[in-house]
Amino acid sequence: MHSTTRQTILASSTLTLALVSDAVLYLLLPVFFDDFLISIVWVGVLLAANRFLRIVLNPLIVRCYAYLGNRRAALLAVLLACLGCAMFLYPLGPWPLLIARLLWGFAYGLLRLGCLYAATSNAQQSLKNMGWYSSIQEIGPLLVLAVAPWLSHYYSPQLVILLSLVLCLLAFIPALLMASEGKALRAEAIFWLPQLKLQHIQTFVFCLLLESLWLIILAPMFISSGWSQTQAVGMAALLVVFKRSFNLLLGLILIKYSPPHSAQRGVFYAVLLMVIAVWFLAGSSLIIGSVLGIIGHGVFMILMPKLLSDKSTDSLARKRSLNDFTLWRDFAAALGALLAGMLLAAQWVTAFYIVSALLLSVFVVINFLLEFTARRASRRAGHL
Repeated sequence: MHSTTRQTILASSTLTLALVSDAVLYLLLPVFFDDFLISIVWVGVLLAANRFLRIVLNPLIVRCYAYLGNRRAALLAVLLACLGCAMFLYPLGPWPLLIARLLWGFAYGLLRLGCLYAATSNAQQSLKNMGWYSSIQEIGPLLVLAVAPWLSHYYSPQLVILLSLVLCLLAFIPALLMASEGKALRAEAIFWLPQLKLQHIQTFVFCLLLESLWLIILAPMFISSGWSQTQAVGMAALLVVFKRSFNLLLGLILIKYSPPHSAQRGVFYAVLLMVIAVWFLAGSSLIIGSVLGIIGHGVFMILMPKLLSDKSTDSLARKRSLNDFTLWRDFAAALGALLAGMLLAAQWVTAFYIVSALLLSVFVVINFLLEFTARRASRRAGHL
């Protein structure tokens, strides 16, 4: 097994074990918020706090990772994740639990960077390594979706969180097995503002439309279409499970069959599929639009780090580009949470997706014409 593949598997295993402690809160807090001495308003604040922290403190997260290296950064992240999870074992009220969520936000930032850096450190192995990363990281959340609802029916929320803490503690094992990164391989320069490349803009737009915003508006849109509350929540949950399962399956396919061609072509087709998905969502064809969006977004998110890595000139440029990729995704998630409430309250969800579909269609056509012109000019230059 290639050394970068081993590092990717260990980093991803660390992430997915720690991720259980976060994923379980999305199921427990909206239902059992009284058990934690918080209001329903605080549920949204706590679940969104970790993303806002990563946006504000992203340069410090990068500096911390650069100073510690991959192994020690992973160990620190697991420690912070365990502390944050343990605080939810007690009814501490909103402010201490907000600190717990901030600890998790910092921990997740370190773990995610470690996975992306390890997966893309070798150009020949990067696509296969992204397959390992994509498939392994989905195991923890899928486990939560499958088991946590059943456990919460028979046992207290604190016991469910205790079980997630045990899994989080087990994350120390793969973290300890990781090889230490040499000082020369670390990215020492710190950039306080993210880059605004085309690939980063695409990441922000499609993560906003087909991940954060989509996830929140899905059940309410089913209800507005005439579905019962039970049917709407059930279908939304089924689509979320399909999204996680597809990402896991796609990762396994890339591990077995890594396509030889450039990631650029795959990203183009993924963008095209996502634009079609947005049109279906704009036309209130929620199931078809969701399925197409899940497929397109899954392919996009697994190929984009490979594309960014291939376009980077050195290790520092690669790490900066990957860090900005994660930051723009966090921007999209934070904005999506805020935007969803306003759009639902004003009943502007359909109009928003119609405008988005029109703008994206224009963008795709212009981008295609520019690329076609550039390739044609390149071929003419080659004949001269």
